[in-house]
Formats: sequence, C-alpha cells, structure tokens
Amino acid sequence: MVNMLQPQKPIKPEEILEIIVRRRWLIVLSLCFFLTLGVGLTLKAPKSYQASTLILVQQQSVPSEYVRSVVTSSINQRINTISQQILSRSNLEKIIDQFGLYADRPDMYLEDKILEMRKRVNVKIEQARHGTESFSIRFSGSDPQRVMRIANTLASYFMDENLKVREAQAVGTSEFLDFELEKTRQRLEELEKKLSEYRAQHLGGLPDELETNLRTLDRLQQQMVDKHVILREAKTSLALVESRINEIETRARQPIQEGSGTPETGMRDVVTENQEKLRQARQEYDRLLTVYTPRHPDVKRLAKTIENLEQLVAKENDPDAENTDLPLKPLVPPPEDPRLKRLKSERDQLKGEIRSLTMALDDIEKKMVTYQKRVEETPRREMELQSLNRDYANIRDIYNSLLNRKLEAELSVNMEKKQKGEQFRILDSAKLPEKPVSPDVKKYFFLSMAAGLGLAAGIIFLLEFFDSSLRRDEQIEEELKLSILATIPELQTSNATTRKWVEVAAFALCSLYAAAFFAFFAVLYVKGLDRTLTAIKTMLHI
Repeated sequence: MVNMLQPQKPIKPEEILEIIVRRRWLIVLSLCFFLTLGVGLTLKAPKSYQASTLILVQQQSVPSEYVRSVVTSSINQRINTISQQILSRSNLEKIIDQFGLYADRPDMYLEDKILEMRKRVNVKIEQARHGTESFSIRFSGSDPQRVMRIANTLASYFMDENLKVREAQAVGTSEFLDFELEKTRQRLEELEKKLSEYRAQHLGGLPDELETNLRTLDRLQQQMVDKHVILREAKTSLALVESRINEIETRARQPIQEGSGTPETGMRDVVTENQEKLRQARQEYDRLLTVYTPRHPDVKRLAKTIENLEQLVAKENDPDAENTDLPLKPLVPPPEDPRLKRLKSERDQLKGEIRSLTMALDDIEKKMVTYQKRVEETPRREMELQSLNRDYANIRDIYNSLLNRKLEAELSVNMEKKQKGEQFRILDSAKLPEKPVSPDVKKYFFLSMAAGLGLAAGIIFLLEFFDSSLRRDEQIEEELKLSILATIPELQTSNATTRKWVEVAAFALCSLYAAAFFAFFAVLYVKGLDRTLTAIKTMLHI
C-alpha cells in the first residue's frame, strides 16, 4: 500500500513508457470500445443538412443629395423586424403546408412544429466589407433538396418584405406629414386671417405707418396755421370791404343831405365841377383799392388828389366863401354804383370763403385729433402686432419645414415604389447541400479518442496508485533498505511462449481494430459521411 504521507518522486519518461507497455491492453481496449461507440453514434445519428443564402444590402441607386430616404432604421433593426414577420406563425404555417414538412409526423402538435421551424431558421449579419453590408439566411433539415428550396423561399420572402416595409414606412411618413401639414396650414390661415383683420381694424395706426402719421400731423398743423392766416386775411378783407361799402353808401347819401334843393325829391339844383371831380376821383380810388393796396403809389397819389378836392369842395360849400358864383351843374340822381355791386359780391365771396375756411379748420382739427390718437396708440399696436407676427412667423416656418419634408417624403415614396431605394440583392443563392452539418464527425472523433484515452489513463492511474509491487531494483534498495545480492531470471516454459505469441497476436488484432476505426473516422471527416457511405455501398454492391 502506498503511504499517502510519503513524498512522491517524479516519474521518469522511461517509467511512463514502461507503464504504458504494461497497461497496453487497457489503452487498446478502451480505444476500441469508444471508437466503435463513436462510429456507431455517427452512423446512427440523424443527418441534418443546411442551406445558406447570402444577401447583399444594396444602397439606393439615386444619390442621397438629390433624394433623401425617409427610412432611417438601421439594417440590423430592419432585418430583426423582417425576421419577426418571416418567423410569424402564419408565415411558418404557410411554409410547412407549401413544402409538406412534418408529413411523416402526424401526431406532432402544430405549436411544436412552429417552435422547431423557428429553431431551424437562422439569420446572421455578416461583417461589413468595404462599406457594404450583407446577411445570410440559413435553414437546416433532413432533406437536402427541401432545405435548399426553403432557404431560397425565405430569401425571397426577405426581399419582398423589405420592399413592403420600406414602402410602408415611406407611405406612413408621407401620410403623417400630410396630416400635420394640413393641420398647420389651417392654423396658418387662421393666423393670417387674424392678422389681416387686425391690420384692417387698425388701418392707419399701425407701427409701420407712424412716420406717415407724424408727417401727416405736421402737414395738418401747417395747414391749420396757413388756414388761420388766410382766415385772418379774409376777415380783414371782409372788414375792409364792408367799410368800403358803408363808405360808398354814406357818400352816396351825402349830396342829398348837403344839397340846398328839395330834400323830398333827393335832388340838388347844381353840382360844382370840383364835386364832380371828387366823385370821379373817389370812384377811381375805390377801383384802385380792389387791385392795389393803400400803400401803392397810384393809390396814395389819388388819395392826395381826393384830399385836395375835398378841401376845394368844402370851400365851395362854405357860405362865407367868395366864390359862391361857381357854375353849378344840375343835380342828377346817382346811377347805380357798379363798385358797390362788385364790393357786395366780393363781400359775399369773402363770407363764403370764411365759412369754408372755418369748416376746413374744423375738419383739420378733427383729423389732427385722429392722427394724434394713432400716434399715441402706436406703441401698444406695435406690441400687439409683434405678438401676432411672431406667432405667424413661427407657424409659417413650421409649415415651410413640413412642406419641404412632405416633398422629400413624396420623392422617397416614388423612389421606393420604383425600387430605386435600398434593396436586398442575392449574392449567393442556396445550393444543394452535399455534406451534412450534423452529425459532426470531427466532434464525434475527438470525443471518442478523448473518452478512450481518458478512461484508460484514469484506470491506469488508479491501478498504479494503489499498486505496491516492487518492479525495479532501485525500489528494493530504497524502500526495503536492502542490497541486491543476486537476481533470478523468469523461468521460460513452452506454454509461456505460446501464450506470449497469442497475446501478441491478440494485441495486434485489437490495435488493427482501433487503427481501422481511427482511419474510418478520418475518412468520414475528410470525405464526408454521405460520400463515404455511398462509396462503401458501391464497393459492397449494396
């Protein structure tokens, strides 16, 4: 028995070789058993084939600078979405019915068939190379022909669903923008109407008309000043005209009052020459006043002449004067004075002008009140108008933005309908699989070898660990502390020699058996399971 507390010595390579030779039967038998078991499992395991289709994600043919796609989801998101649609229950049921899957398993529930179908479909995103993206669709099954057809069918489903998904996203985006655009347009029209009504309601008092209102107010003030000046001059002229009328009427009554004739008839017996000249000079003076001002030289000169004639007439009328013998002209009734008539007409015109000026001044004053009110309310109007303009500008910007996006969405929809957008293109369609992916010959081979060698190594380790036999001379000297004096060789008998050869033959047969299965595994791995079995059947004419 080995002492567990005794330190173990390192095992030398020749000792390991000696143990392998001594325990060779365990190794060979273990390998034979597990290689036989591995080959049997490989041959008996159900075969599964897999077909794969490689699909390239082809970018849109129209440059994105001209038409921007509204489908912004990544390829991973879109493939996951399409995968969910492809692996839906209804779609898988259609595939099962189309290809007659699980026809040999009528007792299998439909839920189990759907679940197994989902496990047999595999969609894998391939690594992008040179900016391109691709993915593969794989389907596995027991029938190679059916597996290939189903893989190609799934690829066509992916391509069709991709077009439908992209078109649906583009149409959905366009419809959403159309709805938002219509709602924004109504809001914009409401603000436009409100702004127009506000401008119409406060026309003339808007902030942009402030300068015009100020200029109009200044102009009205100037007009008022001018009208006041004209009115004052008109009133002055009216007073002067009325004065002249009164003077003429008074003068026309003077001959009657100053004459010595019969006052009842209003006539005078004679009129002196100076009186006649005075009358004519006054008429001329009145005429000149209608044309010139009193400061005019002719008017001044005529006024001087009238003054001299008045003095002469005063002397003639003086009863104490010596020239009472001046010839007198018979007194005639005064004709209707045209100057008086003209002055009265002028007075009427002046009165009418004064009334017009007064009315104009009243109108100007009312206008000034109106414009003054507009100027005073301009800051409040400006604030109200700024608020309306700000809301209108915001809605207008949103409307223009939505309109541009709507046009882009319509272009994108047309692009998707004409299949000019991003598409899936089959690079490698599914081919008929020649080599099954299951059972995995390589895995079975390495598992068989590992199990055979591992079991043999474990048993050998246990046997050697608990084996207390002394097999070498140095063990006797080290463990028993005794010196070897002599050795006795193993006695050789005739039966022992025969048994030795039988043992060698049996070991060779076992080794050949293990080597044959090892070689068979290697052929299965290199040539493939189907080809190897077909070749064996051909050789055996089975």
